[in-house]
Amino acid sequence: MCARKRYHRTDGSFSSLSMTRRVVPLLVVCLVLTAGCSFLAPNPDSYTSHHYYSLGVDLGGNVSDVTIRLPVPQQDGAATYNVTTLTGNGTVEGVFDATVVETDRGPMLELTADEVTVAPRYYRFVVEGDMGRRERISEREYDPSDPDHQKVDRRSVGLRADQQVEYPIETQAPLGASPTLYADDAVSRELTACGPTSMESATCFAYDAPVYLSYEAGSDVRVTGVVSVEGSNEWFAGGWTGNSYVDRVRFNATGAQDGWVRFEGETETGIGSYPAPEP
Repeated sequence: MCARKRYHRTDGSFSSLSMTRRVVPLLVVCLVLTAGCSFLAPNPDSYTSHHYYSLGVDLGGNVSDVTIRLPVPQQDGAATYNVTTLTGNGTVEGVFDATVVETDRGPMLELTADEVTVAPRYYRFVVEGDMGRRERISEREYDPSDPDHQKVDRRSVGLRADQQVEYPIETQAPLGASPTLYADDAVSRELTACGPTSMESATCFAYDAPVYLSYEAGSDVRVTGVVSVEGSNEWFAGGWTGNSYVDRVRFNATGAQDGWVRFEGETETGIGSYPAPEP
């Protein structure tokens, strides 16, 4: 066999062949890293900001002569939604008439009805193959001893509205800068510990939230609900990400009501990834 010739430079540097073998992998690595950085960079065309408002009311029995006032998102004391953008037709699922009214606690969504009747409904769970579903049955078919049968004696109504707004919105310090359910002078927010599922970046506040409840009802009839506004920024950087805040009020009352009642309010800020990319 012939011996393979080796070439060496007398100045101690690598041969051109050796240099080529080393440079090509480095170029490949650099190209891969550059492509990865480009893929992970935020895409300006994806930047969006939204405000979401949601409301839900559960009735545990018949109520009459109903007036319920729940906060709507406000900024600088002015509502950021009107009744048309909230409900479309001025009702909530045809159960309550709705309008936005001004109160000394701020703008509220007023729900009214002469009477709301809650009739029990009966269901059974049916399994078909790997899928399960719930189907309505009559009271006569209902068997309270059957674990696959269910009686629902509550009536739930609700709404959800979405506003796309100019990017970005303030989510780390939204009080006074982004819509909340109450203005700063209407409630007293105090720092509190966030829940166990909150992110480390979050800051939480608790406050007493005034809600107006007026209706006739039996002594055991419970009316519960939740109302919230959420603000979010979103963008795509190798996957969708963003940051947000949420302001939420829950209420729970039993029996007839006749006026303003204070319930639990909570504001959670600084949720998600920071900083948001510049527009």
